[in-house]
Amino acid sequence: MKINKWKNFLGVLLVFLAAFKYYSVIFDYTNLNKYCMILSLLLSTLLILINYKKYNLIHLGFFVILSIQFVMSKNITMLYSYYLCLGLFALDFRYLIKWFVIFNAIFFSIFLITNLIGINPTEYIEGRNDFGFGNPNAAFISMFMVWSSFFYLIYDSKKNIDFILMLLMVALIYSQTVTRTGLLTAVGTIFAYIILKNIDIQKKVFSILIGVFPLFMTFLSLIITLFMSNNYLINKILSHRPVYWRTYLMHPTKGVNLFGYVSNIREILFTQRMPLDSGYIWSLYSQGLVVFVMLIVFYSFTMYILCKENKKAEILFMTSVLIYCFAESIMLEVSTNMSLVLVVYGMYRMNKLNIWDILEDRILKRRKVKKLTK
Repeated sequence: MKINKWKNFLGVLLVFLAAFKYYSVIFDYTNLNKYCMILSLLLSTLLILINYKKYNLIHLGFFVILSIQFVMSKNITMLYSYYLCLGLFALDFRYLIKWFVIFNAIFFSIFLITNLIGINPTEYIEGRNDFGFGNPNAAFISMFMVWSSFFYLIYDSKKNIDFILMLLMVALIYSQTVTRTGLLTAVGTIFAYIILKNIDIQKKVFSILIGVFPLFMTFLSLIITLFMSNNYLINKILSHRPVYWRTYLMHPTKGVNLFGYVSNIREILFTQRMPLDSGYIWSLYSQGLVVFVMLIVFYSFTMYILCKENKKAEILFMTSVLIYCFAESIMLEVSTNMSLVLVVYGMYRMNKLNIWDILEDRILKRRKVKKLTK
């Protein structure tokens, strides 16, 4: 019991730091951001040591691949996020998300208050309210982290007030930010909720269809980037994102490679900062082909496993993030994408390669051999 209490305490503190790290960047406290990273890594190490028996060769193998990617590219983003997820995996996911909602709701409220009293004044961009975040999309993302997590928690709720609150949150923030991608994500998530409520996801056909959803979103992003980036209508709907996507992927000297680039490649590559608002394209470009392919495969396998276990709320949560990743770069950070913890769970379900079972078997076999030789 004492171990569980310590585990939960360390996990909650790690969730707090993840949320705080996100808002420390917005408040432009760069030194605090560095301290958050160091403390988060220490806490995650403690949780990994407590939970060490639940990790298998796939967890270890992906860690090695990410370490190689970090050495090759000097980009620690995915390695850092994955290490935190290994630690957070020690907690019950629902318990984890409850605290994620609480901390993000508090920070979001504090930021809105500072906006109202003029500490972080609003900058209207083409008539769109950014609530002091510097970008209307950033304001919607901050709300979305609370919204999607809360949706996960109330998935089985029978209270109409919960769902009315969900709709009011989206309507209020959209009316001010006019963020079409955020609105479409919310609509898509609600649509996914209705579908999940009315199908048996344990049936093989639905398990496969849901399992390939991350692959579908990846191919959709690549098809638009490679073949439709000059389409006027698509660029108008997506605020010219496909043009920028193609500029990165098809760069003559710094295009897609195996292990990606440093995290500040945007500032290095272009004299004027060029946005790359796509979780799929940005992950592929910044992390490289090897890590990106493995990540998407793990996502697909995890969603398939969750279908087999009839975990509809978890699938809805992952789906909401994957939809938003189409037009926003929120995939690689734990602060904006807690579904990465579920990916670690998906790896855990590949338990045929459990490290400790293999070691135990080998030790037992050696003991038997020694006894026979004696």
